[in-house]
Amino acid sequence: MHMVRRAVPPIHASAVVLLVIALCLSLRARERIDGIVAFVGDSAILYSELEAYTLMKTGGLADSTVDSAGASALRRQALDDLIDGKVLLVQAEKDTNITISENEIDAELDNRIQGILRQNNLTLEQFETVLQTQQGLSIAKFKAEVRKQIRQELIKQKVQQQYVAMGGAAKSDIEEFYREYRDSLPPAGESVLLRALIVEVAPSDEIRQKAYERITAIKERLDNGEDFSEVAKRYSEGPNAHKGGDLGFISKGTLSQLAFEERVFSMEPGDVSDIIRTRIGFHIATVLARREDMVHVKQVFVAVKPPQEQYEQTRALLDSLRTHATTAAQFEEAARRFSTDEISRSRGGMLRWQTVASLAPAVRRAIDALEVNGISEVVTSDNTLAIYRLEDRVDSRALTLDDDWNEIATIAQRVIAQEKLLDLVRKWRQETFIDIRL
Repeated sequence: MHMVRRAVPPIHASAVVLLVIALCLSLRARERIDGIVAFVGDSAILYSELEAYTLMKTGGLADSTVDSAGASALRRQALDDLIDGKVLLVQAEKDTNITISENEIDAELDNRIQGILRQNNLTLEQFETVLQTQQGLSIAKFKAEVRKQIRQELIKQKVQQQYVAMGGAAKSDIEEFYREYRDSLPPAGESVLLRALIVEVAPSDEIRQKAYERITAIKERLDNGEDFSEVAKRYSEGPNAHKGGDLGFISKGTLSQLAFEERVFSMEPGDVSDIIRTRIGFHIATVLARREDMVHVKQVFVAVKPPQEQYEQTRALLDSLRTHATTAAQFEEAARRFSTDEISRSRGGMLRWQTVASLAPAVRRAIDALEVNGISEVVTSDNTLAIYRLEDRVDSRALTLDDDWNEIATIAQRVIAQEKLLDLVRKWRQETFIDIRL
């Protein structure tokens, strides 16, 4: 077979590769500059570190419209950010409960490199070539430097987790946050208002019992010390079984199986869950690392899947309904009669406004070319089949508590937690030796 050699494309300054820009700038600057701009405790902040961080904050680009006073203010703000970060590290050194494992660093390093490769359409070999030819860096040197940054970032995150609880904001706090900041919240992007008719294809008790017996036997293997990845490769029925069940980093609100999501977000790195039951089957999960509101998860999965004839019967029903229930009133009546989803059924199939980007990929594809009042083809997801009626579509809209509670709550919780952390950092700065020499 004739192999075509691909040219190595240049790396663009996307959000993912700002890390590379800053790192390379910092490494080159260290060869030229050996100045210290501040001490925080026993740790020094180098001029090269400040230069790299300032350029990273501005996207690595010089702004000709910024005068010398403005540039000085930007540099001082960058220095304050670096000092705050060092203060957090000083605090972490005092707290014996804050530890970072090599597995956590390895997982995050792999995740970042894979992100760079995806965003720039590179293979690892091509990335090594880019580093060597454009920056004069070996991949080993690059990984060593990034590992240092990752360790510091993970320590800072654990300080925040230790002292400032994310989440748990009261409903009244979120409502107050929305009233105060509603005009400055980012708008939701392209959004759709849908009606849905959702039918779950339920497996028999016999099928579920056999699956439970299988997952129980797998759990015994894990309890007896067998390697999680090897067990997943041999026995898991999940799509990532060949990768040892590795799901990568997942964010809250991105999984359709809430019982599984709630369990893994309650776990710490190294934990192995008990058997988790969801609508689609049984899971055993382990958490490799945590990062802000994300966790790196592996799973062993045993599906609970009904026989094919049940799917075919349900698909035939939905195909008939999408042909005959064409008006909003007819679709509403059909949803109230046939839908197995209690919440949407009670509303005649009406869902809340959703951004197109937040839709499941299969749903997004199904409604992408629909005109308003159009009805989608049958969409299959796990053990459910559904059809969707497009009620309205807009290019942009303001966030509302009724339609976007979870997104607003997440923003509010981050802002509240950040304000609490800043208050702590101000307090810790008073307790920390800081010598600024800029």
